[in-house]
Amino acid sequence: MSTGPDALRIRGINYDTGTVYAPGEDSRPDWSPALLQEHFATIRDDLHANAVSVFGSSPDRLVASARAGLEAGLGVWVQPRLPDAGPAATLAVLAEVADAVEPMRAEGGDVRLSIGCELTVFAAVLIPGRGFERRARRLRWMWPALPLFNLRLNRFLARAAATARDRFGGEITYAAGSWESVSWHRFDIVGLNAYRDGTNHRRYPTMLRLACRHGRPVVVTEFGCCSYLGADARGAEGDAVVDWYDPGGPVVVGDHPRDEGVQARYVGELLDIFGSTGVDGAFVFEYSEPHYPRHQDPRRDLDVASFGIVAVEVVDTRDGPHYVETPKAVFHEIASRYRGAGDC
Repeated sequence: MSTGPDALRIRGINYDTGTVYAPGEDSRPDWSPALLQEHFATIRDDLHANAVSVFGSSPDRLVASARAGLEAGLGVWVQPRLPDAGPAATLAVLAEVADAVEPMRAEGGDVRLSIGCELTVFAAVLIPGRGFERRARRLRWMWPALPLFNLRLNRFLARAAATARDRFGGEITYAAGSWESVSWHRFDIVGLNAYRDGTNHRRYPTMLRLACRHGRPVVVTEFGCCSYLGADARGAEGDAVVDWYDPGGPVVVGDHPRDEGVQARYVGELLDIFGSTGVDGAFVFEYSEPHYPRHQDPRRDLDVASFGIVAVEVVDTRDGPHYVETPKAVFHEIASRYRGAGDC
């Protein structure tokens, strides 16, 4: 049996097209059709990925990104992501995106639709609390109520899946958090946001094997790590070392020296695990995060708390901010493994 990254049919990368995590903010301020083509060419030619998962809050950007991904020869997974939106708004955008990408699929494009991501936290009504960050914190001490939250989640997923099926003829999935118990019979693919950390390190492979019991392909829709000492033990919470409300601007709190080797080893180890546990594909989180810029001052070097495999430095010019991109050690680790898997 083949193991390692060569066993993965889908070798992907997540790409944020611009997500509104707070009013008036855009997580992809440098978005443009030209930059999109450049990034997707890099993902195809330099990273040797064969798929890209585009997510974000703007239907127009999602549709343009899906088209650009197909033109680049990549398999495309499309996911609307609307933090703190209510059910009606979430379903309306899902319907709009599904309608727009269905013609691409019908014309032979390799397109799949993800109906959402970790909605117990990101959706506005499934867990009490104003704002997804507050809901995430509440989840830690409201654990006894998790069965109720999962019941609400699956009721909403039933509506969302029906909305998608009515408009999209291809495969659909959902990006589930590790705490979410999803009724996967509604979906064609089991999608897991599977971050390894200090709490699940030993049982991580078992968790993936158990996901295969649903009789559907299992795809890790997100996994990744930040690039400082100890980030591998924090997993999905590696970015929590940033204080966004410091009077002088966002800063890294505490002593977290840059170590890109941590990120590279983490991703490489998990790719090996995926290939040995029956996982069908995986998407690294994520290509870049411009709102976590690199900086010479360690306290301002937000990139260490970024999951991006490409560091972004913001340079002020007379024409406005200019974004300088530098591949990190993990980029080369992924490229080596994906290239070898492609040869196999």
